[in-house]
Amino acid sequence: MDNVISVKDLSKVYRLYDKPIDRLKESLNIFHKSYHKEYYALNNLSFDIKRGETVGIIGINGAGKSTLLKIITGVLTPTGGNIEVKGKISALLELGAGFNMEYTGIENIYLNGTMMGFSKEEVDKKLDDILDFADIGDFVNQPVKTYSSGMFVRLAFAVAINVEPDILVIDEALSVGDVFFQQKCYKKIKELAGKSTVLIVSHDLNAMTKFCERIIVMSAGQKVFDGEPNEAIAKYFKLKQGALRNDKKSIELNNSDFEMYKAPDENSYSGKMDVIIEKYFYSIDNEPFSEVCQKDDEFKISLVINSKIDIESPIIGFQIRDKYGNEVFGQTSLTSPVEQGAIKQGRNIINFAFDWPEIREGDYFITIGIGNGTEVLNQVEECWINNTIHITATTHGKTIFGIFNHDMKEFEISKID
Repeated sequence: MDNVISVKDLSKVYRLYDKPIDRLKESLNIFHKSYHKEYYALNNLSFDIKRGETVGIIGINGAGKSTLLKIITGVLTPTGGNIEVKGKISALLELGAGFNMEYTGIENIYLNGTMMGFSKEEVDKKLDDILDFADIGDFVNQPVKTYSSGMFVRLAFAVAINVEPDILVIDEALSVGDVFFQQKCYKKIKELAGKSTVLIVSHDLNAMTKFCERIIVMSAGQKVFDGEPNEAIAKYFKLKQGALRNDKKSIELNNSDFEMYKAPDENSYSGKMDVIIEKYFYSIDNEPFSEVCQKDDEFKISLVINSKIDIESPIIGFQIRDKYGNEVFGQTSLTSPVEQGAIKQGRNIINFAFDWPEIREGDYFITIGIGNGTEVLNQVEECWINNTIHITATTHGKTIFGIFNHDMKEFEISKID
């Protein structure tokens, strides 16, 4: 298949001024003195997308995702590099982009159709499908400035998806709609697979892995990964939780003791690293390094750590993710009904345990972390070992209604006549 989007050495640079007057000073200075700093929203980015592909783009805030989509759709012009787009584009960028707030919903449908190159007669043929999909009732005859954000995105997506574009570009817009409308949208996207090219930015990682053939991971305006969705999600979480530990020589392991313990993969480390998890050990129902677990199995984890400092208020936690990278459950020592402790400078051992819940069968990955602070959401992440433990959960064929099952507290049937 031929490429419909080709990006080569693409850059977008913004000039940042400390004060508004600096812009005038720079323009009038006869010696061409610079008063600005350059910020690279995109930096030498290159990739190709083939016709009919569904591609996701993820990255932490400020990675350049939205800037890239705006350049692809022609909203912004690049500073450097080349971009080639073949075909008719339909885009959902910021909420309200391309809509006149004073116009009614119907008028905006025709306005958007015209901007995408459709005649009035062509929009007439698609109008019923658009209105059925949006499902906003009589509000379609009201000015869109009176719409809720949910109604707005319903109409915008209905227009974008039903004009049958060659390329559909979506930037976080679906996060505004309710869950039922999101399911409806993703079903429609799935129907487009192989026909239209879909480029999507979303924080719904589960949906991204389901619908995207490949995912591009961005950081600081650059592409850091482009490939299989599960690998992309793993890379994304490493970026999200902190810079990877590159100074591998500083991680010295003493193999003279704790010989059953394992050393984490050096590439799994992230955090400030005033504390280092040197080794770990785990058992499931007292079976060391078991790879299968089920409901009520006792999961024990032991860590050998080396700390450069005393930590009076450590937070020890774990997080379970599925194979798509979605966070399923987790807990911390601070938010559990357990006695708190302190970490002393030097080597320490940490032990904790939890029971495995009745969750859906499949592969799960455990991340273990040590933080420093008195609030879970405001702590210093000292040392994380990401996706270190891989286990398979089984329910022995029992049906799981969703992600996990939760037992009824009471149940009774009585005859009333």
